[in-house]
Amino acid sequence: MIRNSAPTVAAAWRADDGAAVPLREATVAWALAAHAELSEIATGYGHFITVSALAERVQETSGVHTEAPTRTWMDAILRKVARRCHSAGEPPLTALCVRQNHTVGDTYKYVLELAGLPIPDDLELHAAYARWQCYQYHGADIPADRGIPPLTPKVASRRSGSATGQAETKPQQTRAAVCTQCYIQLPASGTCQYCV
Repeated sequence: MIRNSAPTVAAAWRADDGAAVPLREATVAWALAAHAELSEIATGYGHFITVSALAERVQETSGVHTEAPTRTWMDAILRKVARRCHSAGEPPLTALCVRQNHTVGDTYKYVLELAGLPIPDDLELHAAYARWQCYQYHGADIPADRGIPPLTPKVASRRSGSATGQAETKPQQTRAAVCTQCYIQLPASGTCQYCV
């Protein structure tokens, strides 16, 4: 059946023939496409993608489209990807997907819930380490001189004060040591209480 009218907010359809696609089938197709897209992004060190850009790419890749606002369906897709990564023992690819302001936001907390880990004080730093793990896992060429994974540019800029021209007057802060397994900040003893 070819679509002759504009889709409703919750509708999904195939781009090639306009046939309606049940929402459950659409989310599976989008989640598979999102996993593939994020895996490809992870092959480039420092690469990441915004939620809206990923939403466009998964629709193009899967051939299943919707006019529903991205905010109404992408969280579910990212959760499916997070569950798949967790089940397969892969690093959390959803760390590569950020909001327009380059932060991972609340959606990333689901990765920690799946692993049974507490929410760290610095969620963005945790996500930076998770991105680094994704780059390693997917064979990105990681610079040898990178001892600490980079934050996304907008987050790094806000933290350094360079966006307001205060970088010279602000003292450099050192990052706390984190566990190499779960990326939670280590206590003074240097032993992770969650991974022992």
